[in-house]
Amino acid sequence: MNKYFFLSILLMGFIWSCSDSELITPGDEFQDVLESGIYTVDIDGVFTDFSSTTSANSSDQNSQINGASSANQTISISIPEALSVGVFTQDQGARIAMNLGGVTFTNLSATNEILPFNLTITSVNNSSGLVSGNFSGTVYSAALGETRELTNGVFYEIQFTPTEAGDRIFTAHFNGNLFDFSREAHAAGLQIEAVIRGERVNQNQTLIFSVPGGLAVGTLTEANEVVVSVNMGTTNNPNDIYSNYDAVTDTYLPVSLKINSITDGENGRVIGTFTGTIAKFNNGETTDEIEVTEGKINVPVENP
Repeated sequence: MNKYFFLSILLMGFIWSCSDSELITPGDEFQDVLESGIYTVDIDGVFTDFSSTTSANSSDQNSQINGASSANQTISISIPEALSVGVFTQDQGARIAMNLGGVTFTNLSATNEILPFNLTITSVNNSSGLVSGNFSGTVYSAALGETRELTNGVFYEIQFTPTEAGDRIFTAHFNGNLFDFSREAHAAGLQIEAVIRGERVNQNQTLIFSVPGGLAVGTLTEANEVVVSVNMGTTNNPNDIYSNYDAVTDTYLPVSLKINSITDGENGRVIGTFTGTIAKFNNGETTDEIEVTEGKINVPVENP
């Protein structure tokens, strides 16, 4: 009996000696923790690190995510719009160029066909200027006449300096990530059935404000029947609609559209800000809500 009692005391002492911070859940020791500035990819299965020097830039015309290895190999991913969360393929203008030992590889084939390339931007922190995501695809070298397969590509918290869109600004943060709908953004029908709308460059995505009573300087809300409709469609789901209005139940989620100024004439503009909540609606049920913050409007008036 004394032997078993002594073993029990030893076991209890071991358990007490382990604080909560020292306990390891099985599998935790195998989890990868990414560090800021990481930029890596497997090239034909060979791990390659471009994290020695990283940079990025974001504008409404062209954005790039760049990296270089300690051996002066380089990588550059580009999209023809501002950095924002989403999936970008070769069909949406996503491109990649790599210099591997003095040999250039791109996702352009020997016959000038665009090779498959898939880029997913998972996070954009426009306030801090940080972008993260992953990628895969095929690249080709005209000099070698050879292709390389890219897998497990990842970049994490690459620093960039954000820039505003040109003469049309229609942007907002969706759950903290910047979305830019400034392409062709404009306002129309200011007095009755007013609309403010814009598109994301090379994306099947639109943002539309509809105000049945027309626009006026001041704050308009869901009480004014302001409807926000966002098509977040992709090639796989072209009609992925979010809104603050559910037609089935005739209910509105909160929205605030503040119009700071409206000018008339040839160079008339609408300037303001907006916030709110949008969601998907399914038979009266609300799913997948998105908080819209830091909305900015500075668009021309374009009436027919």
